[in-house]
Amino acid sequence: MNCDHVEIRRWLQSSLFLTEAETTFSLKNYIVFIDEVQRLESPGLLLKIIADLKLPIKMIASGSSQLEIKSKVQEHLTGRQIETLILPLSCREIDFSQYHEEMLQYGSYPQIYLAKQKSVLLRELFENYIKKDIIEFLKIGKPDIVRLMLGLLAHSSGQLLNFQQLATDCRVSVSAIQHYVDVLEQTYVIKTIRPYVGNKRTELTSNPVCYFLDNGFRNQALNNFSPLETRTDKGLLVENLVFQELHKYNIQERKNWDIHYWRTKSGAEVDFILKISFDTIIPVEVKFRNMTACTLTRSYKSFLDAYQPKLGIVITKNQVGELHYQQTTVHFIPLAELPTALDILTQ
Repeated sequence: MNCDHVEIRRWLQSSLFLTEAETTFSLKNYIVFIDEVQRLESPGLLLKIIADLKLPIKMIASGSSQLEIKSKVQEHLTGRQIETLILPLSCREIDFSQYHEEMLQYGSYPQIYLAKQKSVLLRELFENYIKKDIIEFLKIGKPDIVRLMLGLLAHSSGQLLNFQQLATDCRVSVSAIQHYVDVLEQTYVIKTIRPYVGNKRTELTSNPVCYFLDNGFRNQALNNFSPLETRTDKGLLVENLVFQELHKYNIQERKNWDIHYWRTKSGAEVDFILKISFDTIIPVEVKFRNMTACTLTRSYKSFLDAYQPKLGIVITKNQVGELHYQQTTVHFIPLAELPTALDILTQ
């Protein structure tokens, strides 16, 4: 039942619609799927009443605005529901080896993935986000500031967030920038990650690094859909895509991993550190350039020397192979075979 339709919203004003549905469609042990549930006047109360009836049915409620859903639903359903976040399509849900270059350019929102006029729909998606979540729901009175900040964040994704510089560029306070970053994270546009700290005094422990959760959205914020071969930020696009897939896998498989970055005062850095458990960490580095052999950077070796993990992964442009360094087995995997890297993480 799609609550975009007025007649459906009217029908769902009472839990009596279940009796009517059972009679009309001769239903038994059925699944009730309510989409855009946030459009109902009191969706949380309706779902609570149905849950408390303890009927032999399954209820699924979804919507495109998680902020509205949480504000209208969560309070009533405490202890009654399992919450699932549906992110854009992952590399394991599509033919990634054929589509990964388009994902770098247009992302993987389902509607965008299926569309021919991808850039047109991405512009509409971007404008709807500004209009609905930023202006209408969050009541942020300066949407132009959010637009500007999105562009600045897109330019600097994968780099340390400089709140003071963002505040200067946007002509607002640092606290306002921090609030906007939090809003963008809560609405699943970006994700920030913190540094990995293993009691090493040389590590930096300050600012987070920001990544977009969809490259199409990032490119729309930049208003740049130029062909990949002409892009000067191709490396950032690849790094964003690798992070997105690590994050999606973590969410979809309910792994509860922590994803960090690693940098030291001396300049050593590794793109991603996956903290799998208390005593298991996996460094993941992105090196999207032509390679003729499996080689490790000095920074990557510094991390391996310091923490001696059993497993490491390097995402490459074309290099395939395996290298042993002290106690670590490092797998070199091309971007087009990223699903293979995810499989290795769980071995």
